[in-house]
Amino acid sequence: MTNKITLRFTTKWPPNPISKIIGFFGGSKLFSHCFIIIDNLAYESTMIYGCRVVDLKIAMKGVAYYQDMTIPIKNKKLAIKFGDLQNGKKYDYAGAFGIPFLSSENWADDDKWWCSEHNFMMLGAGGVWLLDPEVYKRITPAHLLMCNYPKSKIKKHIE
Repeated sequence: MTNKITLRFTTKWPPNPISKIIGFFGGSKLFSHCFIIIDNLAYESTMIYGCRVVDLKIAMKGVAYYQDMTIPIKNKKLAIKFGDLQNGKKYDYAGAFGIPFLSSENWADDDKWWCSEHNFMMLGAGGVWLLDPEVYKRITPAHLLMCNYPKSKIKKHIE
């Protein structure tokens, strides 16, 4: 039996200018952040809080627009375990600021994550590699959004 998870792409208002610039240079015209939703919990990495597991309502604070992508996952328990093990780790500023230089060396640091690489690895831990990890070392929200899985319409979020 296959479980499904939700990968949510978001943009905040007012936007974090640094996040918006990184998102733009990473190929995203609208979304600058993404997180995984499992059982009403958000698994994310943010510039302010680093890696965290929080109630979905907390992760949605300040979100202006979002779009969901539904992904079947082979082993939800392993994905959750990976996400839980990342809780409390720092945000990967060096990696995120290097996104505009996607052809650069792999700046990945398993002790720190930015949002989309955290989500990519969490899905991989659950048995779903959306992209080839040997080819794509630096994953942006735009890379994940391009994957061919069902997506909702873009929705406006009103708190």
